[in-house]
Amino acid sequence: MINLLRYRQRPLRQRAALMIALALGTAAMVWTLWPPATDAMPQTQWLRVEPQVLENRLGLTGRIQAAATLTLSAPFDGMIKDVLVNEGQRVEAGQPLLTLDTGLLDIQLRQALADLLKAQRTVQDMQHWEQGQEVARARRTLNNARISLVNTEANLKDTRTLFERGIVARMEVDALAQQAQAQRLDLSAAQEELQAALDRGRGENRQIAEMELANAQSRHQTLMAMQAQQVVRAPFAGVLVRPAAPETDKRQPLQPGIRASQGMPLFGLINPDQLQVIASLEEADLHQLHEGMPVDISGDGFAGLTLSGHIQTIGSEGRAADVAGASARYDVLVTIATPPAEQRQRLRLGMSARLSVVTYRNEHGTAVPAEALHTDEAGNSYVLFRQDSDSAPQRRTVVPGVAVPQGVEVKGLSEGPGYVEITNNSGVAE
Repeated sequence: MINLLRYRQRPLRQRAALMIALALGTAAMVWTLWPPATDAMPQTQWLRVEPQVLENRLGLTGRIQAAATLTLSAPFDGMIKDVLVNEGQRVEAGQPLLTLDTGLLDIQLRQALADLLKAQRTVQDMQHWEQGQEVARARRTLNNARISLVNTEANLKDTRTLFERGIVARMEVDALAQQAQAQRLDLSAAQEELQAALDRGRGENRQIAEMELANAQSRHQTLMAMQAQQVVRAPFAGVLVRPAAPETDKRQPLQPGIRASQGMPLFGLINPDQLQVIASLEEADLHQLHEGMPVDISGDGFAGLTLSGHIQTIGSEGRAADVAGASARYDVLVTIATPPAEQRQRLRLGMSARLSVVTYRNEHGTAVPAEALHTDEAGNSYVLFRQDSDSAPQRRTVVPGVAVPQGVEVKGLSEGPGYVEITNNSGVAE
């Protein structure tokens, strides 16, 4: 320690020399302890590589919805007689839901039955038309005309013989000749009438009768089927929900006495045990997906639970973007594998879900960092490789593949583990 009293008593030159000596000593100490500057030359290191599972994933977001959704509609016009269930209730397959009154339908059914009987009678008449009354009447008329003509011609022949003998006057011969001519015309008309009567039971007339019968049968069967649906039943087990309807539609609660028109939505029925996720995909990512690809599904509403599924369909028509100039988006439908009952209790319709789609997977692929790839004068890619830390580096030609989170997949390295050289041009070893 420097004695300050003696230091102050020394001349100015001695004090200056002492201060310079102290400064030089401090600088020498700092120079000795300061680490040497890193050389700016590129640094290298050897990274272990070996076959491993390589995969790429694409993330999407969507919402959970029921896979099977059905709207139950009124099968015919009628009054609601009884409502046996409520919205939100779970029902079984075949369970009665609602009963309709069939008063108006019964009137239509009786009229349809009358039309059916008439059509059946007409077709039966057509099938036995040649033995029918109309054809029989035409045949009788033809036979009478033929007999009358035969008789008249016989009388005319006898009268001409008598006229030649001078027994009768010529007037009688002429009268019989005129009568025979008229009867010939009647015979021709009777033949035409018989042919027309036969034709009315053939060809288009018969085809029209058969088509009218088919229409009457179809209408009667349709009304009978409607009458059998007077009790609306659940086609499958599920949960009843409010049917989808336009926002402007002011739907009254279902209750007895309300008139239901044919096709009016009554209930919506969903199957909560079969779920799917609807998501949207940007146009630029469309080429990465195809139907059947596996999907992992997670969400905040069921945190800690990862569901599995697969892509069922990809929309063939894009939806216009909300922002002008943005690319179209396509709907992606993902089917969720049926989860166990305890997991199913945590899922709710409308929950948001995150989808992770495996777009590429190689069970035994080798990937190297991009810094390990080099290109020679011929444009071929290669890496510097050695089997272990004691082996000499070798130049291995490789074929780069897809980019993966581990780096770039390459083909051309040995199946076993090894080391590749990585060059860091920043001058600091990684």
